[in-house]
Amino acid sequence: MKRFIGAIAAASLVLFTAACSDDKKETVKPADKPLVQAAWLQASLPDSTVAYTRVPTAWFLFTGQDNGFKLAQNNAAHNQQVKAIQTALNQNILTHLEAPVDAVAKLFVEHMTSPLEVAFIQESAGKPMPVMVYGTRFNFADNKAFNDTLLALTADLESQGIKHTANDDGTGSFSMPGAMARYQYDAKSQQFVMATGFATSFTVLSNVMESIKDNPQHAMQDIQSQIDSSGKGLFAWVNTKQVMPMLTMSLPPQQLEELKAYGLDQMNAIGFGYGVSNGKTRLTMLVDMPKVGIRDFIPAVNNDFDIKTVGTPRTMVMLSIPTYEEQVRLFDSINKAQGGSEDSLEELNKLVMENLGFSVEQLASVFGPELVYFRDDVGGFTATKVNDPELMQQMIDSLVKNAQGNYQVTKHQGKEIHALTFKAMAQEDYADLSSATPLSFEKTFSKLNSRLFWTIENGYLIYSSVPQPLMERASRRPSVSLAKWVKDTQGQDVSHSLFSATTSVRDLSRNSYHYYLEALLMVADLTEAEIDIMALPTADQMDFAEYGAVGFKLDSSDKYLGVEFTFEQSASDILFAGGGMQTVAVTGVLAAVAIPAYQDYTKRAKLVQATVTANSLKSQVAYAQAMGEAFEELDLGKHGIGADLSSAEAVEYVDVEDGVISVYLDPVTFGNGISEVYAKFEPIVEEDIIVGWNCDSNVDFKFREKLCGF
Repeated sequence: MKRFIGAIAAASLVLFTAACSDDKKETVKPADKPLVQAAWLQASLPDSTVAYTRVPTAWFLFTGQDNGFKLAQNNAAHNQQVKAIQTALNQNILTHLEAPVDAVAKLFVEHMTSPLEVAFIQESAGKPMPVMVYGTRFNFADNKAFNDTLLALTADLESQGIKHTANDDGTGSFSMPGAMARYQYDAKSQQFVMATGFATSFTVLSNVMESIKDNPQHAMQDIQSQIDSSGKGLFAWVNTKQVMPMLTMSLPPQQLEELKAYGLDQMNAIGFGYGVSNGKTRLTMLVDMPKVGIRDFIPAVNNDFDIKTVGTPRTMVMLSIPTYEEQVRLFDSINKAQGGSEDSLEELNKLVMENLGFSVEQLASVFGPELVYFRDDVGGFTATKVNDPELMQQMIDSLVKNAQGNYQVTKHQGKEIHALTFKAMAQEDYADLSSATPLSFEKTFSKLNSRLFWTIENGYLIYSSVPQPLMERASRRPSVSLAKWVKDTQGQDVSHSLFSATTSVRDLSRNSYHYYLEALLMVADLTEAEIDIMALPTADQMDFAEYGAVGFKLDSSDKYLGVEFTFEQSASDILFAGGGMQTVAVTGVLAAVAIPAYQDYTKRAKLVQATVTANSLKSQVAYAQAMGEAFEELDLGKHGIGADLSSAEAVEYVDVEDGVISVYLDPVTFGNGISEVYAKFEPIVEEDIIVGWNCDSNVDFKFREKLCGF
């Protein structure tokens, strides 16, 4: 019996262990080597660089980066399928291209493993014509394989007057009248660099190439780190401080004055790109510019807010309100730009004081600078910092007095909930309602009140349109830092944001992953690649975050002016945020409606050309007949009929016989199964004068009105 019980226990343990093993989620490991490597030239630019551009490889959208897809696009199974697509692309598409395009395409698609970088470098300060330096990585095993490919690619250049010299050590050169290039390939690092210039020498090119060394302190690095620290995305940077002197010499005086008026002549640098930084994908533009010219209109911002939420927040929108001093400076700058307008804050101050009993300056000093809207587990709230509680109370008293208001404070769960009610209409407007009927709109509207409900927490006014969310908030005790959530989870630094908005979308990465797999299958179809979609991991194995971030911000600091869109994986997050098949259904409906509508639109647009042709012929026939020509003489080519007709894509040919005009339309566009599509116009004659035209046409009925005018 004991043995039987022991056997049962052992079997149960084995079954339980097996069940647990089956339920255990498998994890996916990252691939040993990513499909695309980071750019290398960007880290080695000399200080004499005036501009830099980085163009991603053809496989940029299929490679893992430090964002929500870092594992989804960088595991062994995924990379194997993408490599199958690469092979199929080379075999089934690139081989059908004509020479030398096929060889060039194969070089960049099959062998280039990092972005193509282009830098414009001056040999020394003041040189008007910079040297162009190209950099990338190629996956050739040795210098010989590289040379063989390059020599085959450039075999026909000598007949065009271009001399190519290739050396066994991976170096080489091109020379032609007025221009030359020098290059070097290192099979060990797989780095390729080529310097080229016009009206230069090999010595200058060599000097520039030798200046390419590690330079982590380069001025570009700060901008690049905010836009694309991965080194794999799209990025462009211009050292406008060095470029501007050359530009100003070529500008007309009037444009130069406008440039200076906006302060653009003092711009230091500008950067733009689409890449990954701080765990998120970003589309960013940054301008390094002092506070002059156009920046006088935009205050520098330094936000620092301490607001707590109940549970994890889901949405935040923030507006930085200018201080009164910044508002004065803004008004002065606008007045100056308008040629000395006398508009000022004084008039606005006076108007607000008369109606509310306090000034704009007082209002600006009491609240802000941040005005924040957020949503959490309780609901939506608006918050702002109270800088002067005593002055705020004076303003409340003024509202109560001047707007027939009522102010009360009620305690709930130990928290004070403030309620302020006042009339929506200004007091002087009520005098105009004495003669209004009881049910008139004006009389009815006058009964409405404005209501504000708020609590004060840690020096912040937390506002809601009704008191219940504030009551629940008081019961549940907020404890999550909104600022920390925005920075750590949403990947936004809003310390210098004039305006910012960010939201988290549930299952964003999961939904985007499924759509990405659909796109991968489509690419496989187009390239005729055989891939194993079942080999790719599930979203559950990828351990995606439950929520994904999408955001936008407009920044203004002492140094930078910038605009940025933030995504969890890619810009397609905007499309996939809704998830599910709704997107597919909506897209299908739109396609079913939009595509035929667009086709009809293009046909109607082309019919305009046919109508113009017909009207020209009508005028010529009518003129010839009015000049006394018989109808038997009103044929194409006679008496100016058909002269100076403009060619029209919609018209195949025209004919005029005895005054009857025939316009034959393109059957491919308008045929709909008919080989000869026409519109015939026969003159209507009264007292030997053409007074109108009858139209007969076999074109689709919905287009006849456009063509015939009925």
